[in-house]
Amino acid sequence: MPLLSSAAIWFDEVARHGSIRRAAERLNASPSAVNRQILLLEAEYGVPLFERLPRGVRLTAAGEVLINDVRRWRHDDDRTRGQLDDLRGLRRGHVSIGLMECLSATFMPQVFADLHRQHPRLTFGAFVGGTDRIVEDLQAGTLDMGICFNLPHSPNVQIVHEVAVPMGVVVPVGHPLAGLPSVRLSDCIPYPIILPDRALTLRSMIDAALVRLNHRPIPPITTNSIALIKGAVRRGEGLGFLTSLDVLDEPADGGLIHVPLAENRLSTEHLSVCVRELHSPPAATLLLADAVQTALAGALMSTHRPTALS
Repeated sequence: MPLLSSAAIWFDEVARHGSIRRAAERLNASPSAVNRQILLLEAEYGVPLFERLPRGVRLTAAGEVLINDVRRWRHDDDRTRGQLDDLRGLRRGHVSIGLMECLSATFMPQVFADLHRQHPRLTFGAFVGGTDRIVEDLQAGTLDMGICFNLPHSPNVQIVHEVAVPMGVVVPVGHPLAGLPSVRLSDCIPYPIILPDRALTLRSMIDAALVRLNHRPIPPITTNSIALIKGAVRRGEGLGFLTSLDVLDEPADGGLIHVPLAENRLSTEHLSVCVRELHSPPAATLLLADAVQTALAGALMSTHRPTALS
């Protein structure tokens, strides 16, 4: 007998599709049977879970509260089933991971491909976003693992590996700063600066450093997109501040040069591989974390000798 009731699963499907009829088609059940389960749930909790509309249904405030729990239960049920499959030797599992944009183009696809060759039954879900959102989703249980910069102390989040990643100025080939072994922030002041927006943790560090230099630039572009920053730099709109991982996917003749920053406060960012703090993390999550750690060491070795922090 499954620990998660069919009523909870059917409730989730109706919420996802916004329609009892479409949920019934998905569940291979009759609309009346699905509606009966919803009515029984509403009677059980004593509140309406859906607002009935002329075309479909919409969650009420009470329904929103319940759906968050149901989806967490389903996620935990999937994790438990994956662990039991591991015990049976099936090597099956699913890992939901949050990661930074700089790792999304080639780094993580390569990690996923390598693991699939070894463990074809493993599946992955990837969310690309900022540190704050990744931490929130880890704490809420909607992510199993995260890779993010400058992780704050966060309850229920455990760091399994951390490396120092070099910060630098990204400029186009031929730029006056391109041939230098390193640059100070003061060297950048004469040029337009394309700034990350405040969704990226790097922004607050740059702002503080510029204030110390009594410089308040008016950036031609502000964005949360690493790809947009690189594109604008490539077109000569200004220089950008990025890590060596942000230009990992750039070909040698890609038109961008990464020059390390000399300032101690800006010279590195800390990249953390973290998981939901559990007594025993799922085997698939630990397998992915180990694969990411190994791949990061290889990627960073091409540009510097990484400093292992844990």
